[in-house]
Amino acid sequence: MVNKVLLLGPSGIGQAHLRELIKSKFSKIYLLGKKFKANRIKNLKFKLSKNIKLFNIKNISEAKKKKFNLISICSPTNLHYQHINILKNSSNFFIIEKPLFWIKKKYVSNFEMTKKILINNKNKIFVNLPMISLANQLMRKKKIPKIKNFAFSYFTNGKNTYEDIAVDLLPHALSLFFQLTKKNLKNFNIVKVSKSKFKWKCKIRIDECDCVFSFKQDIKRITSKLSFRINNDLYLRKQVEIDNNYIFKLIKNKKKVIRLKNPMSDYLQYLMKSFKSQLILKNNNHITIISAKVSEKLINFK
Repeated sequence: MVNKVLLLGPSGIGQAHLRELIKSKFSKIYLLGKKFKANRIKNLKFKLSKNIKLFNIKNISEAKKKKFNLISICSPTNLHYQHINILKNSSNFFIIEKPLFWIKKKYVSNFEMTKKILINNKNKIFVNLPMISLANQLMRKKKIPKIKNFAFSYFTNGKNTYEDIAVDLLPHALSLFFQLTKKNLKNFNIVKVSKSKFKWKCKIRIDECDCVFSFKQDIKRITSKLSFRINNDLYLRKQVEIDNNYIFKLIKNKKKVIRLKNPMSDYLQYLMKSFKSQLILKNNNHITIISAKVSEKLINFK
């Protein structure tokens, strides 16, 4: 596979993208960080085969002059839209770390901008939504009944506050829900939204399903905790990191163990190996768009 790929934002969550790009055997991987670091490649912990070469780019102007088979964007959320536009002629295919973008301007509709950038665009843009993988794996192992009640809780060591917590974590809750239910979002009603500096919670009815999403972020937290409830069944995520890889499983109702592939790795691999698939693009973009519609209403709810 002789393919050139650009990773914009190789630190933080970008390390997960880099890990999967290396696994996918892209032969030339170009790295571009916020600041140029001469020793960036030397300090990487990943093992490389002799067929994979890494390149350190100094700035986005240099990247703009090149052509790539794929561009992966893991820069801060508020820069995603800008970076997509700067690099739109450098590749036809993009993978964007969730959320696609979020612009904090009074008269800007992130939902309308999401539709505009994803629909009828020469660039094929995927959003990394690992909960789609979790949903698919769970449905292959267990028949999911009609969902009448759905709850999703995620407590992380993120640094966001107030509504920015929802911007960061709503894509997880909504993509899991929409992939499990295969809903097209006919209607939804907001029952309640509450927030404090480190907590954000909402109650919402999507079509005929009552949903509760509860998020917390605290940089002092050592480990994250993710759980969700489908009707009367509670699922708790358990993961252990070994050599930069996560061993992943769900504990159902505190008893049954359901072993799954790491959703982050599995979904990124899925996208990186199939980024030319129109079917995968259609599902990814559909969930991204309807999630953006719900997210915007929830985040702006007074």
